[in-house]
Amino acid sequence: MGGGGALTPSSPSSPSESFPPEFVECVAVSPVSDDDESDECCVCDGDDVDSIRYFNRQLREAKEFIRRYKPGDWIEGVGGAKAGHFVLPEVTTLLLVGPRGSGKSTLVNRITRVFDKDDDPFAPDRAQVSCNSKSNGTMFLREYPIPRNSSAVCIYDTRGWSNDLEKNFKMLHQWMTKGISHGETTMWDDDEGNKIGNMKPLGRQYSFLRYKIRKVNFVIFVVDGVAVLESMDDSNKGYTEILRQTFMYPFLSIGDDKPVVVVTHGDRLSIQQRVHVQAELAELLDIPAQQIYDIPGSDDDQTDMAVLDMLHYCVRHAEQNLPVKLNYHLEVLGRETLNKMAEQLMGLDAVIEVAIIFLCILVLLLRFSDKLVQP
Repeated sequence: MGGGGALTPSSPSSPSESFPPEFVECVAVSPVSDDDESDECCVCDGDDVDSIRYFNRQLREAKEFIRRYKPGDWIEGVGGAKAGHFVLPEVTTLLLVGPRGSGKSTLVNRITRVFDKDDDPFAPDRAQVSCNSKSNGTMFLREYPIPRNSSAVCIYDTRGWSNDLEKNFKMLHQWMTKGISHGETTMWDDDEGNKIGNMKPLGRQYSFLRYKIRKVNFVIFVVDGVAVLESMDDSNKGYTEILRQTFMYPFLSIGDDKPVVVVTHGDRLSIQQRVHVQAELAELLDIPAQQIYDIPGSDDDQTDMAVLDMLHYCVRHAEQNLPVKLNYHLEVLGRETLNKMAEQLMGLDAVIEVAIIFLCILVLLLRFSDKLVQP
């Protein structure tokens, strides 16, 4: 669920995955509501079957787009520019940012599972998830190709924010301007000494390899839906205020495009609460509801589609803000300069023509005056 669409209760996996193809043509399992304690199935009519088949086709096509995608596929030919005129990244890099415990690592695993269902259903989770506040969380930047072994799209998992906004801004500025690298350590001044000491041996696995520095192409802003709801109901607005100030930090935007927002832990809330959280975030962050994706931890087709919609949004907006090559800049500049020179020359031609006409008239007048003077 996401992108401002209607929020509906989570439903089981697609019927087409449970029945033979020839049987799906005639029967489908309808989602069971939260109030229905029955485990029985019901026979759906033809319209329901067509809707399910259409949804499953959309889901397959959305997956295939991400699998086939290569940087430059979605560049719009604005002003006559083509894909070859832009500096294309080797890999389109999406950066996850958010408070500690917001669900960034969980989101990495949830995105991966969308594709693992087809590729390797028994593959283990990729990102280590923190289960309590005592955990260090994600101490090193981690690069995760999407899908696994992809060479076109990757997501970077990062450490949760510090309690100091200025330190957060400094770190975000570094990531957005200088790039990010797999295995890079994230340290806060308020880290305890024993944590820092424990991190040093963990970082040795990255110290012997020089990983590529990736330029961030788009940002995914991850927030905990439960924490947002609690902050809304509490007089202390500290959590939502941190979200607002960080989201408005200019360096998180790519061009005019602000980050996409993903709300996690929605499976712990009711449908009404999730809608309330989405509306609150839209007003708080001053963005349309279509830019907020509700991605709970539930493993169903609706959540898979929300994940894919979010990835499509990020890739499309990342490609709209790619830098233009220098030679194309020079080509455009040279073309404009030649046009201006031609316009100026045309202006000079007009002046010269007027001057010639004036001289011709002057010569004729002189000749006429000479004839008048002669006896």
